[in-house]
Amino acid sequence: MLSMNAIAEKQLSNQAEISLLTCSPGDELYALFGHSAIRVNDPLAGFDLVFNYGTFDFDTPNFYLKFGNGNLNYWLNYYSYSRFLKQYSYYKQNVTEHQLNFSLVEKQRLFDALLFNAQEENKYYRYDFFFDNCATRIRDIIIDNVDGEVIYVNEVTEDVTFRELLHEYQTHVPWISDGLDIILGMKTDDMANRNDQMYLPEYMEKHFSKANVITNGKTKPLMLQGKTVLSFDKRHGNGGITPAQLFWVIFILMLVVVYYEVKKRKTLVIINRVLLLATGVVGVLIFFLWFLSRHSVTGDNFNMLWAMPFNLFLAFFPSWFYKSKPFKVYLFFMTLCVATLILFGGLLPQFLPAMIVPLALLLFVRYASWLYLMAKN
Repeated sequence: MLSMNAIAEKQLSNQAEISLLTCSPGDELYALFGHSAIRVNDPLAGFDLVFNYGTFDFDTPNFYLKFGNGNLNYWLNYYSYSRFLKQYSYYKQNVTEHQLNFSLVEKQRLFDALLFNAQEENKYYRYDFFFDNCATRIRDIIIDNVDGEVIYVNEVTEDVTFRELLHEYQTHVPWISDGLDIILGMKTDDMANRNDQMYLPEYMEKHFSKANVITNGKTKPLMLQGKTVLSFDKRHGNGGITPAQLFWVIFILMLVVVYYEVKKRKTLVIINRVLLLATGVVGVLIFFLWFLSRHSVTGDNFNMLWAMPFNLFLAFFPSWFYKSKPFKVYLFFMTLCVATLILFGGLLPQFLPAMIVPLALLLFVRYASWLYLMAKN
């Protein structure tokens, strides 16, 4: 492949084409929402390259900590179009291509901007899933380098939130869907305007394909008619048992356990420790993402009503502490929180997944029976 210096020395010929590549969702979590890239093909200059803003390295030291903290760097990479096709053929992801309806001057300006961004000192950026990703970077660099004003044919967009857009891609992965709904806070339920919606590659393709550019009173399409580059007949299953279904089963089983405990006037402490541990782990994760992370949409999370961070430590306290007055006060507080979630969860300004209903009922029954048996004994 030509080096950066060799490419930078070449001017685009009048046969050069620049295209938006849109890839369908893949099976891996990082590919679940699709991908975007820019193709620059100049047969006279002798190169056919793909510029990809979605490059990251799993071998980065402390990768998961940096990702969770919002400090993971992504970068702009470029490589041959043939390599790009091999990659997406291997993963069986569909690819469509829309050629940008740019003049040679606009193409050269966009190409120069891509080369500038690909330089070592410029190529890294702090990834933000909603506001700074592989699609938004392409959206911005295209709009910044077109002559004229981009006008969208349909100026009215449907009312949709960031979270609702995510749900469109998660119907076949209910565990991932509910997991994201738990860790993403209230800001994810903000309305997403047309520009916001283009953080998803397929939505950027949708809006750009219907856009026009007005220059000196003349109107032209932003992109030409698209074509399918790769196509696969890929079908997803139903995702198996859902979290909600599982927690309804556990809730029913817990009613049986509670009946046994009340009848015997004996609390199975091991079950309580497991619940404290599980809810505490989730609570610590929410606390970290809310107060310590740089992510913009993981704060203001009402799931902390049931996922108490302090529960993680309580799970390892000695048994005698569970009979103390401070713990009774804390247990009453937890019972009140999950009761609030059960009674008023539908009124909260945050979407809660269906699994929260049986989970909250499970915790309420568990906490309330614990209080009752403590009073009896």
